[in-house]
Amino acid sequence: MANEFLQIPLQTDLITRKKQLKRCSLNESVAGMMRLITVTHFGENKQDETFGNELWEYDFENIDNVQAFKEKLSESLQRVITQHEKRLNAVKVNIGFDQVLTTVYNRRVKQRIQIGIEGTLRKTNEPFTHREVLFMGPLSYY
Repeated sequence: MANEFLQIPLQTDLITRKKQLKRCSLNESVAGMMRLITVTHFGENKQDETFGNELWEYDFENIDNVQAFKEKLSESLQRVITQHEKRLNAVKVNIGFDQVLTTVYNRRVKQRIQIGIEGTLRKTNEPFTHREVLFMGPLSYY
């Protein structure tokens, strides 16, 4: 039962060809859900408008109080993860925020947001860690 979860993104073309969908482990499945939550804007999922996070509301914004922004984003992500990922206990979210010179985006200074998510997998009681890196202005993920 090591690979009992469906891998995100789903490859729906496998269904039409009557093939098995790709599977993944519990840890990979929860990590996929964390990725989905971090890159989804509130309201983007029409079946559940509470899925996502409010980071996307700040794209192109000048953030004048970085500490307040980090706290608000951390609380938002923690609330959404606790609500939508029931396979994870004791969720803690850490936000890092800095400026970087990117060569990927034509040598511009961008705001980099580093998101660290920690918790415990309910089923196995193992520690879980996930990291995401996003760039703002315009917001993009890496």
